[in-house]
Amino acid sequence: MGDRDEIKVTDAISVEAIDPSKDNGTEEIEISKEQSHESVPALHSYQIKPCLLERFKASPVKEIIRTVQAEILAGKNYSPENANKWTIQIANEVNARCRDLQMRRYKHIAQVILGELKGAGVKSGVRCVWDSETDGYTSDIFMNDTIFCVTVVFALYLY
Repeated sequence: MGDRDEIKVTDAISVEAIDPSKDNGTEEIEISKEQSHESVPALHSYQIKPCLLERFKASPVKEIIRTVQAEILAGKNYSPENANKWTIQIANEVNARCRDLQMRRYKHIAQVILGELKGAGVKSGVRCVWDSETDGYTSDIFMNDTIFCVTVVFALYLY
């Protein structure tokens, strides 16, 4: 490029050198790009807490638990051989149906305790790191003449 060359910027991407002493017979067409949502770079943002519509809702999950327990345990009598199978079946089915709710950015955990109903007490404890503003849980109990079943679903928001 010589001393007399000019630089013409046609848009944000291309730059070309023009020699004003030479007339190459081309017309100059200026391309102006208007700003739109596609040309403005996205700001990096990160949502720390779920909005109100995305928060964990216990009632649909409680209904899932109640339905699954009734489908699997209704009309059955306790047997040690079947208790393990029923526990896994209930946990897997509750887990699959909760996944269908598509709780955005929530990890859910299904816990099932199943035992023979003999009048003896049962104690259970759970410990975890908990954010009371975003995390939640719900549970339901199924009982018939010989079986008790407690199912709990924990929903933990992923930051």
